[in-house]
This record gives sequence, C-alpha cells and structure tokens, in this order.
Amino acid sequence: MTLSRNPLKPLFLALMLGAGASQAADFAAPADLPPTAVVTQSLMALPAVRAAQAELRAAAAESRQLQAGEYEYSVGLGMTRRNVSGGADSNDWQASLQRGLRLPGKRQLDARIGGQLVAEAEERVGDARHESARQLLGLWYGALQAQREVALWQKQAELLAEEQRIVALRVKRGDAARLDSLQADAALAQARSQVRQAESRAAAAVAELRQRFPELPAPNAEAALPALPPGDEAAWIEHTLEHNHELLAVQRASERARLQTQRAERDRTPDPSIGLHVGSEQRGDERLIGVSLNIPLSGQGRKARAERHLALAEASSEMEAGVRRRLAAEAAANWQRASAGVEGYQRLEEAATAMERHADLAGRAHEMGELGLSDTLLARRNALDARLQAEQARLAANEAIARLLLDAHQLWPLAEHDDAHH
Repeated sequence: MTLSRNPLKPLFLALMLGAGASQAADFAAPADLPPTAVVTQSLMALPAVRAAQAELRAAAAESRQLQAGEYEYSVGLGMTRRNVSGGADSNDWQASLQRGLRLPGKRQLDARIGGQLVAEAEERVGDARHESARQLLGLWYGALQAQREVALWQKQAELLAEEQRIVALRVKRGDAARLDSLQADAALAQARSQVRQAESRAAAAVAELRQRFPELPAPNAEAALPALPPGDEAAWIEHTLEHNHELLAVQRASERARLQTQRAERDRTPDPSIGLHVGSEQRGDERLIGVSLNIPLSGQGRKARAERHLALAEASSEMEAGVRRRLAAEAAANWQRASAGVEGYQRLEEAATAMERHADLAGRAHEMGELGLSDTLLARRNALDARLQAEQARLAANEAIARLLLDAHQLWPLAEHDDAHH
C-alpha cells in the first residue's frame, strides 16, 4: 500500500471523514427498511455467517497450535540381549528423551502469524454478514416493488370498474354507444389480469424473501421519500474503504503472507533437537548417561519454500490493490446511483402528479360527454404508467441509499463491535 508523502493529507482526510461519519450517523436511514434488531437476528442465523464463525473458531485453534509449535517430546526404549563367550550373559536396556528446540525469533513470528489468522477470520465473519445484508436489501426492496405494483393495479382496476358501471348506465340511457361498453369491459379485464400477474410476482418475491430470511416481518408498501445523505462521493468512497470487511480481510491475509515469508526465511536455519540418554549394561555393572544434539542440514527444499512464500506475499499484495480498486469503483457507483436516484425520483414524481391530474380532468370530461372513452382510458393508463415509474424510482433510490449506508457501516451492525445506526 502506497503511503502519502504529504504529512498533512492523512490528518485532513481523518478530519473530513470524521465529520462525514458524524453527519452520516445522524442521518435517518430509509423508513421502509425492516427493524435493525430483526435484521441482526436474521443475519446471525444464516448458514454462511455460522460457517464463517466456525472458521473463526478453527483459526483460533490454529493460532494456538502455531504458538505451541510441533516441538513435542519423544521417548525411546530399547532392549538388547548380550551373549558373552565364556562369561555370563546379560540383558541391557537403553532409554532416551528427545525434544526439538525452536530457535530465537521463530516463536514470536508464529504468534504474530496466528494473530493475523484470527484477525482475518474475524473480518471474514463481518464480510459474510455484509454480503448477506446486501442480498437482504435486494430481496426486501424487490418484494416492496412487487407489492406496490399490486396496489397500483388494484387501484386502476377499481377506477376502471367504476368507469364500466358509468358507461353501462349511459348505454342503457342511450347516451353512449355499445362500443364504449365493450371498450370499458376490455380495459377492466386487462387491468384485472395485470392485478393477478402482479400478485403472482409479489407472492414469489415475498416467498423468496421469507425462505432466505424467515425472521423478517412481512414487507409493507408504506411510502418513504428518499433523501440523499450528507457528504460527497470522495468522502463516501474513503469511508466505505475504511470499514470494508473484505478489504480488511485481504489486508490481514497480506500481512500474514509477509510474516510467513519471514518465517520461511528463518526456517532455512533448521531447528536442533536435544536428547537425554540413559542405559544399563553388563547386568547393571555399567550405567550409561549422555546427551545428544541433532542439527538437520538445510537443503534446496527449505530455500524453495522460502521463495514460494515470497511469491505468495507478492500475490497477496497485488490482490489487496485489486480489491481496493474494485471496492472504490463500487462505492463510487453506489453514490452515483443514490444521488441520481433521488433526482430521478423527484422528476418522475412531478410527471406522475401531472399525469394523474390530467387523468382526473379527462375522467370528468368524459362524464360530461366532452371527451371520448378511448382518450379517457388512455389518460388513465398513462397516469398509471407514470405512477409505476415514480414508485419504482422511489424504491430504487431508497435501496441505493440503503446500500450506500450499508457499505459504509452506517445502516446495520455487521461486526461484534458495531453499533446500530438505524
């Protein structure tokens, strides 16, 4: 990772991000999100998160294993039968106790490697929650959009049913042609068909959400106006990178690879083994006691292993740079979607309001006989299409804002030490 040569730049960024974080913390997340407590419970129950937690326990055990080392005691026993020509035979025995010694500096490196393993696994737990929360957002807003579409088509069907009733009365009075009645019937049938299709899509979206996240309540279509959080694109990119679990995990892995390279270099000097030997010979007349020192001779295998770890450390550093670049691009896209989504919704809301006013005027004009049924139905359909687009834009903007806050850890707690912001 490249360090800034300007000593004031880190301080400036820290102040800027601190102010941005404070403002973001005070910013209210979209009101159409599920409760934070339920989301936290739901994320904790996911198999992917539980698997990451199991891997964390495995990393903790591996860390303890590294600190203990594989330098165990070994015991040796031997018996021999000594046959002496012209003398008395004897039973001799030997016993030994041996243990490898870890050279100075290796134990500290093993402890640091184990610490990085645990830290990396902790970040993987947070990353599993983060990715699951992203999926939850997508399914939640997908269900909200589908339910909102059902409500709008039901409203359209109700209006068309009333239109059909009015046309039928006018046909009976002779004020309207039979063709108008057929046209009203067709429009109502089409709207009811759209209602059934929308209900089917909503049922499928809600079913998928409940299967994936059964702890969540049923989504509701309560309107929540989108509002862009304070700050600019650069501040949100920096803040997102600062809190991203995936990037932190890759950084931990890169540091671990660097330490493993140092450890492999140290291993080019082999660890010795010492031993204590005792024995008895000549029917116990001779007692033996001694010590031994075994030193392996370093070969090409240890050198190749050190070179392998060096290459892996370089690869980890490049992976870190790649992840940082990708996440920065995602954060920039999140900001653009959120800012453009809010502006786009506002424009579409204005258009939908205008089209609905036009449709109401067209309906009254039709009741007074001043406008044909075809033009009235067209006005209603255009108003519905405009309202659908505005509602889709509203929910899409809220989802983009929630995603921006989520990636910056300003929405839901994704790690054990996180506080809830929603």
